[in-house]
Amino acid sequence: MPTLRIADVLVGSGADWAAYLDSERVGRYTQNLDALPPVVVFDTEEGLLLTDGYHRVAAAQQRGEQTIDAEVRHGSREDALRYAAELGAAQRGIPLQDALAYIKRRSGRWSDER
Repeated sequence: MPTLRIADVLVGSGADWAAYLDSERVGRYTQNLDALPPVVVFDTEEGLLLTDGYHRVAAAQQRGEQTIDAEVRHGSREDALRYAAELGAAQRGIPLQDALAYIKRRSGRWSDER
């Protein structure tokens, strides 16, 4: 399992990601971060893109960590966004198309309308 620098993981994440965090969840994760699964990062042509694990990254930052364990997948930006949409739809019990539309609006970039 690779360990990545948090700064590298967050480069392509956009400036507003922290606005969507649940501070209580971040606090819980800070206490048991070592027991949580690694974050999921896509290695794209544009660089690394964090697709699952924003709360874990914030918890690691609160603990003063500079690195985080990551599962690294290879693919396009669209592959990463689709993965995030599938995960979000499953977690929230919403249709995949609704999750895709939300991510498309937030990302502002989506070339693959599968």
